[in-house]
Amino acid sequence: VGDFASTHCKASNDWNRIVAVIPQGAAWQFKKWKYENPVDIFTRSLGYYIGMDGAPPPKELMTWNVKRGTLHRDKRGMDSVTYAGFWNSLDEWMAVHKREYFLVKEN
Repeated sequence: VGDFASTHCKASNDWNRIVAVIPQGAAWQFKKWKYENPVDIFTRSLGYYIGMDGAPPPKELMTWNVKRGTLHRDKRGMDSVTYAGFWNSLDEWMAVHKREYFLVKEN
């Protein structure tokens, strides 16, 4: 988990290790990334947007391949449902796209 991928990803192979991106909803946040186009980014990684219940997601985000989770202002005990949704989505995405990162238990 990290912020500013452009700072942490020094080698070309580092970019392949990004498995999930939590966008704010603006394309400018991907400036200086190896893939600046959100369509390319969310083809190569899981996109997961977390917004507040009742607030519309950013319009730009609606054109991206991202899953959406919701936090409720008055039901903060439900945050764990959104967090579990993110981790379940990541497990499913990695099982299809990045199997090599799963630990394999040998018999």
